[in-house]
Amino acid sequence: MKRQKIHFSVRVDTDETLEAVKALEQVAAGVGRALNCTFAEGEFQRWYAQVADVFGLKLSVAGVAGVGGKSVAKLVGEVAEKGFLFAPDGSDDVEYDRVDISAYLVDLLTIRTGLRWYRPTDDDLAAERKAAAGFDDMLGGVGTQGWTKADEEKFGDW
Repeated sequence: MKRQKIHFSVRVDTDETLEAVKALEQVAAGVGRALNCTFAEGEFQRWYAQVADVFGLKLSVAGVAGVGGKSVAKLVGEVAEKGFLFAPDGSDDVEYDRVDISAYLVDLLTIRTGLRWYRPTDDDLAAERKAAAGFDDMLGGVGTQGWTKADEEKFGDW
């Protein structure tokens, strides 16, 4: 029997007049009120983020560069419950059915925060990868050989 794993990946454009950290804190505070959870400073992919735990997920609000270099807050959820590492029978041979709740989160957060949330398009994801690759290159890292669209489809939007 497969385990059900929910995931989501949504975006909102942020106020470019604010300092990036301040914008993320404001977005996280609004999401926290909307989902009845509290965000705190943490990490997402080894970079600054606002993080919270709710219904067995680690939620992360991180800043990314969108299409045309616009400032975007990325909200993703990843399963944090360690029990999901094992099949219902206790073995480590576990299979998953991934359930994407992004559309639901877009509607809920738009209603509850008053911000225009959206699901990232292929262009949004390409812009994020390009910005991340440029940052990696600057640091002498992976560059364009990093995370790909195929990786996102296989493993989710970490």
